[in-house]
This record gives sequence, C-alpha cells and structure tokens, in this order.
Amino acid sequence: MNTVLFVMGILSAIGAVSIALIRQILYYSRRAQITRITEQNRDLHRKQEELTKAYRDGQEAIRQGEVDRKAATTQLADAQRRLKLAKEDNYVVIHELGEASGSRRLFTVPMTLGSTLTLGQNVVKDSKFRAARHFVEIWADNADDANRIARTNFPPDSGFVLSKAVPAASSAIAAE
Repeated sequence: MNTVLFVMGILSAIGAVSIALIRQILYYSRRAQITRITEQNRDLHRKQEELTKAYRDGQEAIRQGEVDRKAATTQLADAQRRLKLAKEDNYVVIHELGEASGSRRLFTVPMTLGSTLTLGQNVVKDSKFRAARHFVEIWADNADDANRIARTNFPPDSGFVLSKAVPAASSAIAAE
C-alpha cells in the first residue's frame, strides 16, 4: 500500500507541477499577447494621428485652393473688365524690362501676340490681349542686348512675335 500511495503522491506532485507550469505558460503567453496588442494599438494610434494630420493638411490645402481660385477668378474678372475697356479705348500695353543706369539706353521692341501663347505651363488660345498694341521697353547697353533680353523674357516659341529693337524716341526718354 505504501508503494501505491508513493506512486499516487508522485503522480499528484507531477500533476500539480504540470498544472503550475501550464498556468505560468498561459500567464506569460497572455502577457506577451497583451504587450503585442498594446504595441499594435500604439502603432495604430500613431498611424491614425498621421492620417488625421494628413487629412487636416489636405482640407487646409483645399481651403487655400478655394481662396486662390476665388482670387484668380476675381483677378480674371478684373482683367476681362480692363481688357474690355482697353479694347474699347484701344490701349497700348507697355512691358518694361531693366532699369536705367550708367550707359544703358532705352530701346523699344514692337510685339504682337500669336494665336496661341504658352505662359509657364498654361496654354492660352486666341487671347483677347491680341487686340491691344504691345511694346517692350528695355534698358540695355545696345540693340543686340535689348533683342536678347526681349527674346529671353518673351520667347518666340511661346507665341510672342518680336520685331527688332530700336532706340526709343527722345520724347519717350524725357517722359521717363
């Protein structure tokens, strides 16, 4: 009987130790799972904050775009109003380049606008500014320099048709 009790005692001890080990394993695995889920939660929270910031930045960009669009619409309406007045009054548009200094002289370059203009990345077809006369007034050392400056600022391949630079009349210089 002592042997049976001894075997039962050992089996009970093994069972108790096994239960304790299983309990510890479950405890640590749950703790690791909680730690992992907590870390995932932090990552998700950080991603949510980044997405919220991106959303707010996008909304601000949309609001700013709307403000810019309204400003551009207002400027366009003003330009159209001025263009209408210019067409009625047959204005001359003068584009000024450079500054008077030293030996520089004033040159005038007559300019016409082609049917298609490329301004930066925008293409404008049959602009109403074509009806107005355009002159480019350039302060330069000589006519070749004036022609170079004019063609740099108003490139012919963008739709600007430039004539040769000529010295401005002395009355135009006196008016400056």
